[in-house]
Amino acid sequence: MSDASDAVAVYLDELRGALRVSIWRRRRIIAEVTDHVTELIGDERARGGDSAAAVKRAVERLGAPTALAAEFNADAARHRINRASRGVGVCAAAAFVAAGLSLHPGATARPWPDGPVFSLVMQLWIQVPVVCAVIGLFLAVVAPWLRGTPLHGRPAKLAGRNLALASLLLVPVAAAAAANLGAGMPLAQRLPLAIVAVATPIAAIRGLRAAAAAPSLANRSDEQEDVLDVIAAVGVALARRSALAGRAYQCAGQAWRALGARAPQVTRWLDLRHHPWRAAASTSVAAGLVLTAPDLLRGDPDFLAAAVQAVVVYLCFATLGRPLGLRGKRPPDMRPGLNTAATT
Repeated sequence: MSDASDAVAVYLDELRGALRVSIWRRRRIIAEVTDHVTELIGDERARGGDSAAAVKRAVERLGAPTALAAEFNADAARHRINRASRGVGVCAAAAFVAAGLSLHPGATARPWPDGPVFSLVMQLWIQVPVVCAVIGLFLAVVAPWLRGTPLHGRPAKLAGRNLALASLLLVPVAAAAAANLGAGMPLAQRLPLAIVAVATPIAAIRGLRAAAAAPSLANRSDEQEDVLDVIAAVGVALARRSALAGRAYQCAGQAWRALGARAPQVTRWLDLRHHPWRAAASTSVAAGLVLTAPDLLRGDPDFLAAAVQAVVVYLCFATLGRPLGLRGKRPPDMRPGLNTAATT
């Protein structure tokens, strides 16, 4: 019996050493595996044979401790990324609200350190972490839920990158928010600033830890999806799950193809997959106009601000588009030399 106990202890020690999870989660996993191996040993004994043989067969049924630990590590990494993406997303949303309120400061507001710097952080800087947080939340939470598949492969790595960048870029926003809590701003502005100042450091730490764990899920060489591929896959998954979504997906595809047949130059400028730089230019101009929509509605458009917004969006796409998965490889039918029919 001592040999059997030693074999189980060795297995659990190897499993414990291969786990890359928190202390409390490691204890819970070891307790669950211990209970499970005990049940397997009892099952093997009921089939006949001595204790040593029963332990050996039970351990074989569990599988190698490193392989079992890898499954637990992957589940823990997914849980960490999921939780962190929600936290960073909430902080980014609060920062976005604070930025929107800062566009119309009260008469007694004296932003720290001064108005131009505060406006720069809350109106231009904030755009990047908000977009990254939205992408990370989509890849880590929304897409796996809608597709019915766990987060893995390149989408996991992209989710980690977006979470890391959003976490880092939200820190200056939190610093500006904390410094302006006593700057004489109205309560409606100070409330979201307080949420950002308090919650962002915690969410940023969790986001960076989750980003460090994300590469462990991206060990599949056959998974090369970028953000656009995931969006397309989500559309297909929704079309298969719901008849209404299927009809909407079909109508959208038909409308896009009809637009391409009637106005191919328009679709060329809007197709981010086939013409990323043209689409980025169009999106940048549209973003500049949308972000200055309040001025347009008041009849006092600030075209200089719109141009600055457009340039910022375009520069961010140029520098961050590929590492964050927004500018992937061109499809085969658009690569030079792979589609001779398209050039004849």
